[in-house]
Amino acid sequence: MEVKVVIPSHKRAGRILTLGVVPGAIICIPESQAAEYRAAHPDAELVTHPDSVVGLARKRNWMYQHFGDMLQLDDDITDFRRMYLPAGEKVSVAPDRVMAIIQETAYAAKQAGAYLWGFTSNPNPTMYKTLAPIALTGYVTGCATGLLAGSKLWYNSDIICNEDYWISCLNAYHHRLIWKDTRFTFIQKDTFVGQGGLAEFRNLDAERLDFELLRRCFGDVIQEKRDGKLAKRKHQFQKTMKLPF
Repeated sequence: MEVKVVIPSHKRAGRILTLGVVPGAIICIPESQAAEYRAAHPDAELVTHPDSVVGLARKRNWMYQHFGDMLQLDDDITDFRRMYLPAGEKVSVAPDRVMAIIQETAYAAKQAGAYLWGFTSNPNPTMYKTLAPIALTGYVTGCATGLLAGSKLWYNSDIICNEDYWISCLNAYHHRLIWKDTRFTFIQKDTFVGQGGLAEFRNLDAERLDFELLRRCFGDVIQEKRDGKLAKRKHQFQKTMKLPF
C-alpha cells in the first residue's frame, strides 16, 4: 500500500515550505493557478482541481475522492520532529526518512482498521506520554490529516476553517477509531497570519460560525478551550474536542 502525500495550496506559489520537509509531495491547486505554480515549482508534481471548488473543505473533499488513500499536509510546514528523544538529541527527521515514516504509519492505521490517522499536534515534548505512543481516539490536526479510502467520512462545505474538528468528530461518530502516532509531529508557521491559503478566509466571525455549527452537529463534544499554564488561547472561539470514549 502506498498513500499519496498531497499539499492543498491557494495563492502561495513560490512559498510552499512543505516541499523542503517532504520533497515528493504533490501540490493540489486550482486550474487557474497552474501556470504560476509550475513556474515557481518546476520539479514538483501538480494536480489541479476545477476553479469551482472553492474553500478548503470542498478542496479536501475533492482530494479525498480523487486520491483515496492520502496524507494532506498544509503548505507552511517547516519540520517533522521526533517527540521521544531526550534533550540535546537531534529531533528533526531527515527528508528522505519522513516519507518512509508516513507510509509506515498509514500501513499501521490500515492494519488497525482506522480510516483517520496522523501524528500529534502538540509540539511540546514534555507532553509526550512515553507509555502511550499511539492514540486510538480523539482529534487529528488539519495540518497533517491522513485518510484511507472506503470510509463514511466527508467534509462539510459550510465549515470555513475548522474542517479538522469536523472530520475528527464525524470519524468518532461513524468509526470511533483513529491511529495517531504521537512519537512524531509536523511543525508549521504562520498558522493565523500567513498570506494566501486559509488566511484569506479565516477571521473571528468565521471561527464563531464554525464553533456554532460544530456544537449544533456534535453537541458537548465541542467545548471552549481554556487558557492553560503553558499556552493561552489565540482567540475566544478556540475549541477542544472531548469524546466520551
